[in-house]
Amino acid sequence: MALDAAKSARAGREFLARLAEYIRRHEMFAEGQVVLAAVSGGADSVALAEGLRRLGTCRLHLGHVHHGLRGDADADADFVASLAGQWGLPFHLVRIDTRELARRWGASIEEAARRGRYEALSALAGEVAAPVVAVGHHADDQVETVLYRLVRGTHLRGLAGMRPRRALAEDVVLVRPLLWARREQVEAFCREAGLRWRTDPTNRQTDFARNFIRHEVLPMLRRRLNPQVDEALLRAAWAAGEAEAVLAELAGRLFERACRRRRGGEVVLRAGPLKKAPPLLATMALREALAALEAREQEMTQQRYAELLELVTGRRTALDLPGGIRAERRGPDVCLSRAGRGGPPPRRGTGGPET
Repeated sequence: MALDAAKSARAGREFLARLAEYIRRHEMFAEGQVVLAAVSGGADSVALAEGLRRLGTCRLHLGHVHHGLRGDADADADFVASLAGQWGLPFHLVRIDTRELARRWGASIEEAARRGRYEALSALAGEVAAPVVAVGHHADDQVETVLYRLVRGTHLRGLAGMRPRRALAEDVVLVRPLLWARREQVEAFCREAGLRWRTDPTNRQTDFARNFIRHEVLPMLRRRLNPQVDEALLRAAWAAGEAEAVLAELAGRLFERACRRRRGGEVVLRAGPLKKAPPLLATMALREALAALEAREQEMTQQRYAELLELVTGRRTALDLPGGIRAERRGPDVCLSRAGRGGPPPRRGTGGPET
């Protein structure tokens, strides 16, 4: 018994050491910064919050997004509020109407929940002056993401999977401090810390794409093709990420060379430099232009980028893109502009200790 306890304690220390190293290597936040941890109540987000709390290198807030979908949603929110109270941490509750968002955006419930959650967290980060939002995605989530994108059809950036750090809003970054950890490590850390977690029964419903991949596709691939398929996909994502980083730097230079004007809701690019570049680099430069307009990357398919390249080469004169963005060919230039953003604002509430 004592031997098991010592082994568990050692595993907990190793988990914290790897967490600290991953945060440092990817420059996720500076010591003393305010970090808003998104906590659903599941093992991954509970482990994230506990790890950040025990490291003690940031001013930690806990945020919970109530999606209004399940009967247990109120209990999930109460559970996270209780954790925050137990730890003496500020707690913030945000409510979104996922079904209304799905109707308004013409999206699936799954996509509306994901997008609505990030928009709500971004707004909440602004309210509590947190320049960093931390989420609990781990390596198993990465495996599922890469396979999902691969099957749907993706470019190199998509194959690279989720990145450890990315922009969420103009002054807010999203970080994933647990992206190195496997699910069993995350749950073992929670057990070592004596922490319970909530289980979402909808995670077993295979009519959701991610759940279908987790419970049916991956087990079949492990049995029939490669018992180490998870590691193979993680290696592929790492290699794609390394290649994408090199190409992104080249594409950034191309964008700056092609950019004639960038202000307000408009970006004007010279078509000449884009036409001379390899199509992959031209596509990545166009992605930078869309990012400057805060376009929704998830809604831009390869077909849409192919149509944008036709605009560059002069085979098209105009194109409507997702998110209300209009692309037009004006003489030697390609003009990208947007009218504005839509979507209902989330409803916000609080509970537990808050600052």
